[in-house]
Amino acid sequence: MLGKKTLEERIAASIRAEFGEIVTSLEKDHQEYLRRLRLKEKTRGALEEAEAEAQRLHSERATLVKRLREAHSEESETKSTPLKRATKKVEKALGKARADFEKADFDEAAEGFTLKAKATIAEEEVDRRLGVLEETLEDLLAGVSDEVKEITQALRQEYKEPRFETPEERNSHKERMNEILKALTKSYAPGK
Repeated sequence: MLGKKTLEERIAASIRAEFGEIVTSLEKDHQEYLRRLRLKEKTRGALEEAEAEAQRLHSERATLVKRLREAHSEESETKSTPLKRATKKVEKALGKARADFEKADFDEAAEGFTLKAKATIAEEEVDRRLGVLEETLEDLLAGVSDEVKEITQALRQEYKEPRFETPEERNSHKERMNEILKALTKSYAPGK
């Protein structure tokens, strides 16, 4: 008996298997949406940082170029070269950040709505299937109940009370039948 699933456990496992795919699919879609949203936020942050750094360096370079023109000095020229390199490096990083953001960018509203619509459709489908399942189970249970009633009634009709000659015999028989009923109630498990 150990390891054998009850009818209730088998029914529950069957129902979970029936609807598990739907739940798993929705959870997968939700996790993917969240992953993409985090990636978009991360790349947006990197893009904003790169834009700010590029803006800062362009500003610094413009100031330095202005000074260079004013002073025409060799010292300003040597300061300008590392700044040109830094500016090119930042512009390259900015280009990469823009490209990364473009790859990660998506229409959150549209995809969020799609996810919400999928959830609604899945919920309606599960409700529909559960309705069909409930009707089927109700019909099945009603059929089993009717069958059991017919059989038990037939068995009861077959049982004939014995005839007793004395009230003592009748009482003794009733006591004996009560003992049998008590013992049976404790130990009898239909179908096992």
